[in-house]
Amino acid sequence: MKTVFTLVSLAVLAACAAPAGLTINQLETDRYLVTERRRLPIDFPQVQQNLFRHAAVCHQTYIFEMVPGESAFGRVVYRPAPDAGWDSSVVLDLTRLHNRTINVKAYSYRAGRMDRVHLMLTAMMKPDSCTANTSWENKMDVGD
Repeated sequence: MKTVFTLVSLAVLAACAAPAGLTINQLETDRYLVTERRRLPIDFPQVQQNLFRHAAVCHQTYIFEMVPGESAFGRVVYRPAPDAGWDSSVVLDLTRLHNRTINVKAYSYRAGRMDRVHLMLTAMMKPDSCTANTSWENKMDVGD
């Protein structure tokens, strides 16, 4: 009987820990901000082209999407499964600047996703590299 009670208690706690229907607007908040990069020397068409190239070379697919109704905002999304919710996804929020560079903010509901963020940024900046590579890092931001 104690075993059944323990299992039921664990199931209830697990259900409480998982977000019920986490939305993209809830995810893209300071609470879930993992890191950010500023003034990356790339624009939206290059991001999309690089992600296609990365998928062909490395067989890892990330989704590029524009924010509906906005021309200066986009996202790169990693989903571990096609039907995965925002609670298990990693999102790079992109803002196009007037000088054709982008600012990036990375969001994840789950902690410890920095490795995935590095892989996603590498796919955008160095599409032929199938492992995380930081040689593209914007050195202008050091010390900011």
